[in-house]
Amino acid sequence: MSHFNYLGRPRLKRPVLIAGLPGIANIGKLAVEYLIHKLNAVKFVELYSEHFPEWAIQENGALKTLKMDFFHARPTGLKRDLILATADAQAATPTGQYMLTGEILDFAGKQGVETVATMAAYVLAQNEVRDENVVGAASDAEVRKLLKEHGVELLDGGMIVGMNGLLPALAAAEGMRGLCLLGTTKGGLLDVGGSEAVLQALSSVLGFSVDTQELHQHAAALSKFKPRMFKLPKDLDEELSYIR
Repeated sequence: MSHFNYLGRPRLKRPVLIAGLPGIANIGKLAVEYLIHKLNAVKFVELYSEHFPEWAIQENGALKTLKMDFFHARPTGLKRDLILATADAQAATPTGQYMLTGEILDFAGKQGVETVATMAAYVLAQNEVRDENVVGAASDAEVRKLLKEHGVELLDGGMIVGMNGLLPALAAAEGMRGLCLLGTTKGGLLDVGGSEAVLQALSSVLGFSVDTQELHQHAAALSKFKPRMFKLPKDLDEELSYIR
């Protein structure tokens, strides 16, 4: 069973939940962690769950279990709050991904979230070429129209595997809107250019500005981005032909 540890209970105005979880090239995770840094976001909830992999990690000299962290911030000029979510890992099994996604959306609903956004990777095939750096998907026609108005090319097929896809897809069942922004990448451990592209698209869609000049410097300083930490479950790691 999952446990939400509340460190504070801020008053949030029409918040948008933005999640960036570990995956190929860690595009979404780096993007969210950079937003947390640039917006001086404040952590207010920690989520511990049996659905995470059975790992223990060293963090600041202490041995800890995996968790998901939720921060809140309001960018200058934006008349609503952002809830920024990052995690040490995704749920380890398909069942766990559905259950944990449901628990996160239930939590989001209690915070008054109206829109759920995720950022992830679109892995280019060996000979595939795309003009755009970001592609997207949405839960309804109005959000699809919004993405197109801000220059995001909409996917016309394929799968978004894992919680980066489940969160926006299942948001509609909870009365929320969902969208996913995917940075095109050839893969690897960390694609900073892909993170920058989705950050620029996200800020355009939501109507705030973020300076990405420090992104490469910030990425180099993040000791969390280590191959062992982000090794995917074997059954997922062997399947390369999907978006995450």
